[in-house]
Amino acid sequence: MLEVYLNFKNEAADAIAFYETVFDVKNEGIMTFADAPEDPEHPTPEAWKDLIINASMTIEGVPVMISDVPDGMGLTLIEGNNVSLVISTDDEVKIDRIFNRLAEGGKISMPLGETFWSKKYGMVVDKFGINWMLNYSEES
Repeated sequence: MLEVYLNFKNEAADAIAFYETVFDVKNEGIMTFADAPEDPEHPTPEAWKDLIINASMTIEGVPVMISDVPDGMGLTLIEGNNVSLVISTDDEVKIDRIFNRLAEGGKISMPLGETFWSKKYGMVVDKFGINWMLNYSEES
């Protein structure tokens, strides 16, 4: 099984709330850094305690885990298009709704439109920098 793990720079809670509305799902559990067992030799900094150490949700049947990577833990944000999450469906209304929601505060790379391989295809980078490809085909 392939699963997705998305890391955010102190925005995981906002991303979870956003994806819940985009995909009409609920998170399946959130743990914060404060929920982790305390290690006296490596105490959790106060600034990290409300950040998310792990959360999960299922988007279009795929398990997606989400976390924050606090300052000092080495998250390197690289903007690019070498990885994209793809939503494929045979429901045109659904693909329009998801595309428009993902585009809120984000950037449309390619508007939804007909291509030689699909009745409707588009690309968007959401407001958290995650690349999405959306594909509507009557035969999905």
